[in-house]
Amino acid sequence: MKKITLFILLLATFNSYAQNASMIKSEIFKDSKKNSSLEYSLEDENGGLVTIRAFYGGVIQILKGYYIQHFDSKLKLLNEIEYEVENNKIKNAFIKDNQLHLIEYVNDKKTDKVLFNAVSVDLKSLKFSTKEILSLTQENLGFDVFPFIITNLYQYDSNHAGEVVMSSGNNYFVINFDINNKDKETHKIFVFNNNFEKIYEQLIEKNIEDKYFDYESIDIDDTNGTLYFLGKSYENESRRSKKKGETNYHFELYKVDASGQTNTSFKNADKFISSLELIKSKDKLSCIGFYGQKGEGRINGVSLFNLNPETLKMEKEKHTPFSQEFLHDKYGNKESKKKRKKEKGIKNIDFKSVYIMDNGDVIVNAEEFYITTVSYSKSEGGGTRFVYHFDDIISLRLDNDGNLKWARNINKRQTGFDNSSYTSIPVGEDSYFFINCSDNIKKLSADRISFRQTKAKKSNLYMIRINQNGDFDFKKLIDDKESKVYYKVNNGTININNQTVILEGKRKKYTRILKLEI
Repeated sequence: MKKITLFILLLATFNSYAQNASMIKSEIFKDSKKNSSLEYSLEDENGGLVTIRAFYGGVIQILKGYYIQHFDSKLKLLNEIEYEVENNKIKNAFIKDNQLHLIEYVNDKKTDKVLFNAVSVDLKSLKFSTKEILSLTQENLGFDVFPFIITNLYQYDSNHAGEVVMSSGNNYFVINFDINNKDKETHKIFVFNNNFEKIYEQLIEKNIEDKYFDYESIDIDDTNGTLYFLGKSYENESRRSKKKGETNYHFELYKVDASGQTNTSFKNADKFISSLELIKSKDKLSCIGFYGQKGEGRINGVSLFNLNPETLKMEKEKHTPFSQEFLHDKYGNKESKKKRKKEKGIKNIDFKSVYIMDNGDVIVNAEEFYITTVSYSKSEGGGTRFVYHFDDIISLRLDNDGNLKWARNINKRQTGFDNSSYTSIPVGEDSYFFINCSDNIKKLSADRISFRQTKAKKSNLYMIRINQNGDFDFKKLIDDKESKVYYKVNNGTININNQTVILEGKRKKYTRILKLEI
């Protein structure tokens, strides 16, 4: 009885300060296809919502089209249409002047061309108009145009097919092609404004074999369309990450505009950084990622590089190890294990998102992700299946100079795709995470807890908050007994400016849209 009382007190301590999130739910509607995935959610000037959900069909679940739905501010459905596709795909979307604008990629097999169309949709009538904004041949691209297959199990979205990235305020977008040139690393970029006028195009080339260069990240300045391009360049004609005990690569950052391009490179000889995320905000340009002390496979902390966005001069480089609080969250009172992990690093950390706060602080979110195999036998034979694990949530907050304010590890155990992972959003000084879990929250040693998974149809929707001091609490938002659908937090969408999260609720062909306002 004493242990039970202590656990109840522990839960009350964690759960006592969680901020409320107002919820707006649509009616439950029935889709024509069972499998769908929320791709985009866009809020219009009247407080309404446009959702774009991909739907799939066939034995291997190939992309067949999109459900485009327009809701009012109370999520009452105003209009909807099924937008079928064959050799085309929506690569991005935005709303301007009460019109929905789709940036569509088309693989034109008849002409062996890659086309990009601006598809504009009147929100009242859902009438479509299409304008071609870019046409490229095999000769332009330097590789064979090939058909692409996109399924809800494995989404193939190669840079060869043209990545489309919007600026933070949707004033500009870039179409980025990774050209297949074995002798040189080559990217072709096209920058447009939100009137679909091409502002400039540039060819980014590096005199290195394509296999020794990894494209990392891209971002656009929302005020003038300046592009920042980040890549990882291997040295000594080898893709080995380490040579003679030091890093065998460096990072290259390009600044590109209509007048040309400049670049700089940087590295750290004893910090092994598998990848960096580039983010531009106001007068700040940052590259952020995780580092390992002994290699890329094990992570010891977080790296931050701040550069001047005009000159590309390095202004700050900081490598911050995981804190004792973080290690305690993860391993409790196992002092020998904490010491070993601090020295050797932690495996299986998957970078998820990075946000720049109004005061310049940086929020970095990640997840413990790994794949295992399971052998099975049946009367008709056996085989092997893959199990996808989505475990602990990892969140860190750095100040503008890269000093660690806090680092937390939120324990959870999940497998599969249906109800695993999380959606996160920063609001004010706090960070919020939305997860599915069982009510059976497990007590761990050293006054810790772990969120546990249950079947998708029995999932409860929980909100976890980490405040500015690194303290976290949680609250159940939706009980499975009161819901006819479960919510797919692994592909939720967010609107940072409006402080909203959009989730798709599913059960077979039945769907509900949920809007959370924090």
